[in-house]
Formats: sequence, structure tokens, C-alpha cells
Amino acid sequence: MSELTEKNGPRSDFAKALDKSVSLRFRSSEYAQQLGLGAECQGRLVGVERFGIWIEPGAAREASLAQGQPVAHYFIPWDEVLTVVRHQEADLFQEKKEYRGLRPS
Repeated sequence: MSELTEKNGPRSDFAKALDKSVSLRFRSSEYAQQLGLGAECQGRLVGVERFGIWIEPGAAREASLAQGQPVAHYFIPWDEVLTVVRHQEADLFQEKKEYRGLRPS
């Protein structure tokens, strides 16, 4: 998911995380309160750009869909993002393959 280069430093790639469920932690609780969200927000990653991240909070999505209203997408500037976590289900990982006979080179 990240690649280290000498010139540019670490580079994150969110392409595989788009449209997946993520946990977002805010740098300041005041900013989260202004948005009406908690210090940690569970939701769907909608988009990522140079200036910030777009999320769709899970609780707001469920409430909007229940009322038949449009679902809100929130833009969070990178200055306000502490971390983004995408949890992987354990059964998605494969066990080490066993090779019998000749091994591929």
C-alpha cells in the first residue's frame, strides 16, 4: 500500500481502499465536534485528493437512507486527519501455499 522512494519519501495509495469501510481519527476533537462527528468516525471512503479525503459517515448514511434523503459526503482536509485505518477480514488472507515436487524459480 505504500512505497518508499529516496526523493519523495513514503507514498500512500488509497486506490484499493476506495468504496471500502474505514475508520478515520481526527487530529482535533474541536473540528470533529464542528462536523457533528466523534473523535473517531466509521464510514465509507468516497474519495482521496491532494488536499484531503472524502468520507461518508456510516451513521449519517443509514439515517439518510432510512428517511429517503441524499447521503452526505464530508471533505476532511489532511491537516485535520490523524489516521485512516482500513480493517481487513482475517479470512481474506491466504495461508502459505505448499508446493509439491519442483518449485517455481
